[in-house]
Amino acid sequence: MKSLLLVTITTAALAASPGSAADPSPDKLQPPQRSAEYAKWRDYLLPSASEQSHRTIPWRASVLHGLIDAQKQDKPILLFLMNGHPLGCS
Repeated sequence: MKSLLLVTITTAALAASPGSAADPSPDKLQPPQRSAEYAKWRDYLLPSASEQSHRTIPWRASVLHGLIDAQKQDKPILLFLMNGHPLGCS
């Protein structure tokens, strides 16, 4: 009983202290400032629009659907086949 009372009093005292997480100061709520160095690295690392141009191609997941579309439009088919592990670890 005494230990339960001690834990309750200690918890209440910590919750009411001015530096607790229940009462955050305004400076902790502001988002971090991003520097020009961050923007330079972000622009360098993210792919450009020309590097993502393959996403505009209407790829087909099924060979049959690709064959049907190619025959309708009288176009060739690019068939990419691979044997082994996708990361070349075979």
